[in-house]
Amino acid sequence: MVGTLQNLHITRLSPYGAFLQGNNTEILLPKKFVDSAMCVGDSVRVFVAFDSEDRIVATTQIPKLLLGEIGALEIVDSNQYGYFGDLGIDKHLFIPHKAPKRTMIGKKLVIFLTLDKQGRLIGKLGVREYLRPCRDKRLLRSEVKGLVFERTPLGFGCAVDVGALDSGQKILHYGLLYANEVAYTPHIGENVSVYIKNIRQDGKIDLSAVAQSESVLLKALIAHNGRLELDFKSSPQEIATLLSMSKKNFKTLANKLVRDEKAKFVESAVRSGHKALVLV
Repeated sequence: MVGTLQNLHITRLSPYGAFLQGNNTEILLPKKFVDSAMCVGDSVRVFVAFDSEDRIVATTQIPKLLLGEIGALEIVDSNQYGYFGDLGIDKHLFIPHKAPKRTMIGKKLVIFLTLDKQGRLIGKLGVREYLRPCRDKRLLRSEVKGLVFERTPLGFGCAVDVGALDSGQKILHYGLLYANEVAYTPHIGENVSVYIKNIRQDGKIDLSAVAQSESVLLKALIAHNGRLELDFKSSPQEIATLLSMSKKNFKTLANKLVRDEKAKFVESAVRSGHKALVLV
């Protein structure tokens, strides 16, 4: 019951709040969450957790994660044993860590919401072990959502949401978004739109950033008076700064505009040996 949303009935009211019928026990809904219209017998939608004194209580606050889910939480405090994340309820979630850093306060960590040995809510890092292999080849080339949870030498590890449900919970898979596929550096805890390039034999997914349409490049040309001092010799940093897209996407979209006779490359007026993309 802890870590889940429940519809519980009020068994009695007291100066401390409303007592709700749990599994063979009463659970207190503190007075601050009790509406004046609530009566004995009413059903209340609540989240069950522990308070600061390790007592099981209920709250009408909606948490950012439920038991068994993976998500990003903002770090609000730390001590020598780990971090405390904002779960969306009064009591912050403890996230154990061997070497916590105060510089993480205000940033996000991606965690798996589970229970400790005492049955209390706890956030665990290393979410990769909770991601399932993907075997559905029908998902190839489909657009999905990825939650960035780690930086790797090749790119960014993501928890990939393919939109399917299993026993009421979403199935998340491990996906790698390659660094050369994005025009910027995603932050840990950021949700990104990606598409599935490949599903490996081990069930891991190769990801690429969702390609922009040629209309994005057309709008950029119009916004710069029909001329962009960019060509295929331009650095990835130049292209990303001006267009917020990767060099690979720029080349693909520019070639399409040229083929469709909507734009063309001409000699650059400001950079010797370079060309500029202009509207036709």
